[in-house]
Amino acid sequence: MSQDLWEREYVNHSISSSTNTRPSHGTEFLRQCLPRIAEVSGPPRLLDLGCGGGRNIEVLEETGLGFYGMDFALRPLAAARARKGGRTLRLVQGSMAEPLPFKTGIFSIVTAFTAVENIVEDRQLRQLGEQVRRVLCPDGLFYVYFLTTDDTYYQPLVSRGSDGRCLTYDPVTELRQRVYRLNELCELFSPSFELLTSAEFTFQDTRSNGTWERRLAAGLWKRD
Repeated sequence: MSQDLWEREYVNHSISSSTNTRPSHGTEFLRQCLPRIAEVSGPPRLLDLGCGGGRNIEVLEETGLGFYGMDFALRPLAAARARKGGRTLRLVQGSMAEPLPFKTGIFSIVTAFTAVENIVEDRQLRQLGEQVRRVLCPDGLFYVYFLTTDDTYYQPLVSRGSDGRCLTYDPVTELRQRVYRLNELCELFSPSFELLTSAEFTFQDTRSNGTWERRLAAGLWKRD
C-alpha cells in the first residue's frame, strides 16, 4: 500500500470512494444485518477500517455503537473530521498491513468498505484477519464490502498470477490492488471467522474516465 498515492487521490478525486459523500452501496446490506449486529453482547464500539472521508458514518451509527475509524492517509481523516458535526468520533491513522493499534476485545463489529483490496498478499490478509479477531469481542462480527472479478471497471485491469491471485494496476490512480472472490476471503479468514451471510450488488458508477457497471459483494463473518 502507498500512503502517498492515497493522499494524492484525496486531492485528485479520481474514484468514487474519494468523491462521493453519500454512503456506499454496501451499507444497504449492512442495514439488513442490523438485527444480527444487535444480538452481539459486546462492547458498544464499532471500528471502520479504511474509513476514508467518513461517507458511511451516518449509516454505521445506526448500529447504536460508538464509531472508531482508521485510515492509512491523513487527508481522508481530515475530511472525516470536517463532516462529523456534533458527533464524537475517534479517528486513527494506521495500516491494515500492520498490527491494529487497538486493545484486545474492545469492538463488537469491524467493517471494511472496499478496503481489503489494498492487501494483496495472502499472508498479510491472514494477519489482518487475526488482528480483526483479536480486537473483536467473542462472537463479534466482521463486515467486508469488496470488489469482484465481474466488476466491469476492473475486468480489463486484472492480471491473474500463477498462484491464482487477481491483481490490478489502475493507470488513473496508480494503485496496485487485489480483487478477491468470496471463497478466497472465506479461506483466508479461516479459522478465525465463519461466514454467516453474503450479498451481491450491481450499479452504475461514474469515474473520471467514464461510466461503468460496478459489481461488488459483501460478506458478514462471525468471530469463532
